[in-house]
Amino acid sequence: MVRNIKFVTSNFYHVYNRGVRKSEIFLKNQDYKRWEKLLYWCNNYNYSYSRYLSRLFQIKRKGGSVEQLNKLVRMYKLDTPLVEIHAFVEMPNHFHLLLRQISDGGIAKFMQKLATAYAMYFNLTLDFKGAVFEGSYCVVEMLSDAQLMQLFRYIHLNPQAAGLVDIENLLSYQWSSLSNYCSGSDDNTLTKDFFLGLFKNSDGLLDFIVSAAVEGDQELLRDVIMDNDS
Repeated sequence: MVRNIKFVTSNFYHVYNRGVRKSEIFLKNQDYKRWEKLLYWCNNYNYSYSRYLSRLFQIKRKGGSVEQLNKLVRMYKLDTPLVEIHAFVEMPNHFHLLLRQISDGGIAKFMQKLATAYAMYFNLTLDFKGAVFEGSYCVVEMLSDAQLMQLFRYIHLNPQAAGLVDIENLLSYQWSSLSNYCSGSDDNTLTKDFFLGLFKNSDGLLDFIVSAAVEGDQELLRDVIMDNDS
């Protein structure tokens, strides 16, 4: 569990959690989009995203200018992001993140902000109260390059492993970072240079993801797979 981990700046970590009692935490497209927006926002701003949206709505309703609000929010932008986000996937009842800490205490701060912001949004939209996630998030430090590469593959294969898409249509799954890697589009949320730099091009990266598992992969992943990961 997270409290047994001492995060080391520049190291890679697998961070994951699921809904309380394994309940779904993403019910509609809007929920997935909100989570992915929060990935960027919580990593770059010390300002409530929900407060920003509320103020933005009020300004637009009154026909005012948003420049003053944007100027205020820019004052809360962090000089350096808390973490690098190298891979992610959102599944109906859980999520996975591959993070690299780039500032001291970055992962702990980022995850606290992210979980709190999403839980507040989720409970508000459904008129729920109480916990959204199953306790504290889980985290595993990557101790070798081989383990890191297999985690990168594992995260992106989650939708196929859960039967949501077949392997030939893995790129059609909207809620993972794989399409970001393969589309060539700019994405301020994701740090792509590290893994793209390991392959000749995005096609090579995709080939690695969908290639058959080799002997020893499961042992490398033994400590990073969520039980009942579906």
